[in-house]
Amino acid sequence: MVDDLNTYQQALTDFRRARSKAAMQRFWASIQGKSLNLLPYDKISSTLRAVSRTDIGLQNVKLKDIIGSVGRADDFTSDFLPLRDGDIHRWAQVKTAMTSPASPGVPPVHLYKVGDAYFVLDGNHRVSIAKQMGMDEIEAYVTEFKTRVPISSSITPEELILKSKYVEFLNNTRLDQILPGVDFSLNYVENYPLLEEHIAVHRYYMGIEQQREIGYEEAVRDWYEKVYLPVVKTIESSGLRNEFKDMTVTDLYLWVLDQQTLLQEALGIPISTEHAAEYIAMYEGKLVKPLSSRGEQHFEETVFSAQPAEAINAYLYSRMQDDCLFRDILVAIGDHDETWNALEEAVLINSCANGHIRGLHVIHPEDRIDEETHHQMEVRFEQRLKEVGIQGKLLIVKGDITSRISEHSLLSDLLVLRLNFPPSGLIDRLTSGITSIMRNARRPVLLVKEKVLPPEKMLIVYNGSAKSKEALFIGAYYAARWGTRLALFTLDEDTEMLETEISYAKTYLRKLNIDFEYVIKRDEPIVDAILETAANVTATMIVMGGYSGDSIFDRIFGSEIDTLLKESSLPILISQ
Repeated sequence: MVDDLNTYQQALTDFRRARSKAAMQRFWASIQGKSLNLLPYDKISSTLRAVSRTDIGLQNVKLKDIIGSVGRADDFTSDFLPLRDGDIHRWAQVKTAMTSPASPGVPPVHLYKVGDAYFVLDGNHRVSIAKQMGMDEIEAYVTEFKTRVPISSSITPEELILKSKYVEFLNNTRLDQILPGVDFSLNYVENYPLLEEHIAVHRYYMGIEQQREIGYEEAVRDWYEKVYLPVVKTIESSGLRNEFKDMTVTDLYLWVLDQQTLLQEALGIPISTEHAAEYIAMYEGKLVKPLSSRGEQHFEETVFSAQPAEAINAYLYSRMQDDCLFRDILVAIGDHDETWNALEEAVLINSCANGHIRGLHVIHPEDRIDEETHHQMEVRFEQRLKEVGIQGKLLIVKGDITSRISEHSLLSDLLVLRLNFPPSGLIDRLTSGITSIMRNARRPVLLVKEKVLPPEKMLIVYNGSAKSKEALFIGAYYAARWGTRLALFTLDEDTEMLETEISYAKTYLRKLNIDFEYVIKRDEPIVDAILETAANVTATMIVMGGYSGDSIFDRIFGSEIDTLLKESSLPILISQ
């Protein structure tokens, strides 16, 4: 009895200490505008629409996962510190029963489980005392309730509001029943009506296209597969989710499509979702991954495939037939460029029935806008595209030419630049920035001089690097799709893997059933060797890897790239 009395007296002291701690925490929380309230189960269950109940028996439950109470949420803080002085004797009695050596102990508590969170039905004092004693777990009978939206044990009152809006959205749309397991939740809850509108608009246009009444569930599944999922895959592969942590993937879906629409309206040109995502991320100061390299993927799945060459060739050739490598081409138009050779080369390299060629004319910020001259440029540009049956538009913008070209190239698949030596026209202001454009370009760049030549015979400069594989892929695409003839060039520098890499390149083209010739040189300056080989094979275009740190282009990018561009009259396509 004496031991129990001492234990009880100590429990009273512990309660007063806990109450004092609770009062101090609430004081500071009120100053900081924070909430220390337990979550009430009744509010949770009604908000999240509990739909089923299952008794799952006796378990050990982590105390950190108990976040609320059934009926006594106002009696304890979120950490189960007591808030009512009148609880002192009950609290002390329970602690005595839990800690006294002579006590038989206390029964397990009874908890309701929702998602990963638990709520106390019976045993609030036992949970309070266990937490103050520093215990990690408590024994409990658990009843689980399923809700339309699961919650975590770290949910806050603010997050609960978000969940309640999501439940309302699901009640209106039944998306959780049509597409179970897919999370369409938003942090920007005001956009739920917009998400519903996306589905409604998709259903409307499905009906027009198919000339019949489209059922709601059919429209939802079609929208999910053909609209939502492709955009989400773009978001995931670009890394946008890592950069915009305050948004859910569905928030990003709506934001990217909205920004894509605004860009298209502002520029008056069609823009792909992939390009729009990269462009707007750049403007927000976010770093996202560049579009994935089709070259290396294509190379790997061809060379290392165990399937017969005939099957691989049929599959990959069909892909090349369906795909469009350079659907959207950007052409820089200079002030004093009378020939517009870059545009003419873009016309020849374009191979898409629904492709676009976009012109970009950059005006120095301090220059006066000559409306008549610019109008004539626009008319000339549109007339030329009309003659060849290609859609497009000339954009005239102010700013730093290097920055503007780099920015707008993100909205395209290929950048085409006119180079003149000695510098004149566009190059007067571009030459100083060409290194920057080439270092930072995330798209292939086609450099054109005085000769406009079709891609009838491509010389692929290949050394096994990732960028040279991209160059090889470009050549293979034009060979398979448009009958372009290929010649490969490699400079033998006694590297250990060179023979293997050459074998891979040959295997790649043979599995695609593409004819080619291969030229290997050694002990020659790289630029001289490229120029001599281009002349010998009668190439109409040189295709080579871009600036990546390990490609052949890196070794000639300094003074030798100028030599190559000065000495060669051929268009040079640099893969990036």
